[in-house]
Amino acid sequence: MHMIVAAIDFGTTYSGWAFSFRAEYERDPRKAEVKHWHSGIGTLVTVKTPTCLLVKPDGITFQAFGYDAENQYLELADKDEHKNYYYFRRFKMLLFGALGKHLTKETTVMDEMGKELFAVDVFAMSIKFMVDDMMAVVNQRLTGIIMETDIHWVLTVPAIWSDLAKQFMRQAAIKAGIATERLTIVLEPEAASLYCRHIPVDTTVTDGNLTISELPTGSKYMVLDAGGGTIDITVHEVQSQYTLREVRAANGGDWGGTMVDKAFENFIIDLVGETVFDTFKHSETIDWLHLAREFELKKQAAGTQSEGNVIMHFPVSLIDLFETEKERKITIKDAIVVSKYDKTVELKRDKLKISHSTIENLFEHSIQQIVEHVQKLMTDERMACIKAILMVGGYSESPLLQRAIKSAFPGIHEVIPQEASSAVLRGALIFGHNPMTITERVLKYTYGVDISLPFVDRIYPESKRVKTDEGDRCKDIFHKLIKNESSVTPGETQVKRCYYTVHKKQARISFDIVISKEKTPTYVDEKGCTKIGTIQIKFEEPDDLPGRKVNLTMLLGGTEIIVELEDEKTGNKVINTAEFWG
Repeated sequence: MHMIVAAIDFGTTYSGWAFSFRAEYERDPRKAEVKHWHSGIGTLVTVKTPTCLLVKPDGITFQAFGYDAENQYLELADKDEHKNYYYFRRFKMLLFGALGKHLTKETTVMDEMGKELFAVDVFAMSIKFMVDDMMAVVNQRLTGIIMETDIHWVLTVPAIWSDLAKQFMRQAAIKAGIATERLTIVLEPEAASLYCRHIPVDTTVTDGNLTISELPTGSKYMVLDAGGGTIDITVHEVQSQYTLREVRAANGGDWGGTMVDKAFENFIIDLVGETVFDTFKHSETIDWLHLAREFELKKQAAGTQSEGNVIMHFPVSLIDLFETEKERKITIKDAIVVSKYDKTVELKRDKLKISHSTIENLFEHSIQQIVEHVQKLMTDERMACIKAILMVGGYSESPLLQRAIKSAFPGIHEVIPQEASSAVLRGALIFGHNPMTITERVLKYTYGVDISLPFVDRIYPESKRVKTDEGDRCKDIFHKLIKNESSVTPGETQVKRCYYTVHKKQARISFDIVISKEKTPTYVDEKGCTKIGTIQIKFEEPDDLPGRKVNLTMLLGGTEIIVELEDEKTGNKVINTAEFWG
């Protein structure tokens, strides 16, 4: 048992941390110390800080994270000293859809101006900042010395991520100084769901009196975790008072709030042109940063009113760039009048008046993708009798998204906790104290290993024939361990297989762990198969003859898969080595 559980919610747009003491958790599982961040501009205080990292020009030394990184970069840009610094925003999206891309220690991530650093370092620096920040607060709170072993860390990831992306996050956390045995990866929608199972009626914004904490056993509800980058959709069924099982494997897409930011950028490009916008971003960086920050606030307020216009500051530097490019004969004001925005957008000096409908249109593509995806899911027979849609994540606080879900699913309750953006953090702490609160999960992939079988003419292709001391064999066979859509129980579901060496004096045996969305692939190199790692065991004293037995055990049902190899002759074991990643 750990004295403290600490959670880091590492988001695409915003991140945060929280911790809770074991004793306080036992009295009230919702009790949490959630860090509040000060923006440094005005009096804005939030439960999360922007996921922004500033690195010194050497590419190695950490400079700042969050609002501090934003503000320091603004100051550097103001003095035109920013160009050699590395400024990263929204880099978590690199890990979405990483199934086909092989993440390695050499994978790089690009900063806002196109410079690159190793991704694992960028993630590790960000995690280390949050670890250090939290440790400073904990040490202030407590008079005694806190040992590292007193803390168990929980790191949140989207449920729709691949095993590779989860492995990558674990490696980054280890690089940031968290010991792997004191780290649990928790799935974001599960964490949010757990928190909402604990909150009473009066803390939920809902269309009636329904809350997730009062649903009877057997009730199903959908968790719509809408964040900056990903939309993560899972279906849970209530087990006992505070436990859940997953009914349908998590799925979703990259339709989060950043899609709206992209639409805003395209809107500005429609007004000034791509060349001008690129020049503006690189040469007038401070104005570009102010514009992005102002839109972030307008985005959060979108849909709260329909009268009047949305007024935004339009940088003078952008007007100048537009009007000096190619000695243009037209002013930006006149260019807007002759554009498709002639009736909805107006420029007065440096104020851009934008109609509410134009702002709402920026959300249209993102919201449409989310609604259509949920509609498609609702046709699945496992979705029958869904009682509610639990909306969590920062984007769920958008009135536009709330209204769209409400009108698309009139017979289903929408439940939005007041703490929608910190529900994941708070739930992650509950999971850290008691991981057995999730009783069952559903596999997204079929898992298998790469093996060889005795070669049979006219059945196997000649290109896969290999010679061994056991005779000719067919390589690249996908040997299935467990198929997708299987229900698995944490701590219980194990797959055991035994394999044998095929060479004399064979010094090692290694397996590629391969996944596929198909139920029964034949070969590991066919379309749709992805290798997620390699695990091998060495024999200190190789046998003279082939046929040495090795047992492979795969433990499923947790948030990560665990693979173990055992040499039956000596009892030596290997568990998920570093080779398993990258």
